Amino acid sequence: GPFTPRRVFLPDREYGLALDALVKGCSDVLVVSSNGQKVLLGRRKVEPQPDWWFIGGRSKPGDTTTAAAARNVKRELGLEFPESRFEVV
Repeated sequence: GPFTPRRVFLPDREYGLALDALVKGCSDVLVVSSNGQKVLLGRRKVEPQPDWWFIGGRSKPGDTTTAAAARNVKRELGLEFPESRFEVV
């Protein structure tokens, strides 16, 4: 049947167990300069893996790949792009 999203909060212990047990979908984005010569990376400040990363993050239940990419770019960079600007590879 059709997917109905629900807001669900899990306590830390249960959330950790769920993360260990479930496959997590991610939409990472390769942001390239208009001339194709430069790639934009983000510097992650949050443990456990602070380092340089592609822009992106987890998909939410019901997200398409491009919807998740657009939402993550807006959250991380403050830029709004239509889903059509993203190419799934």
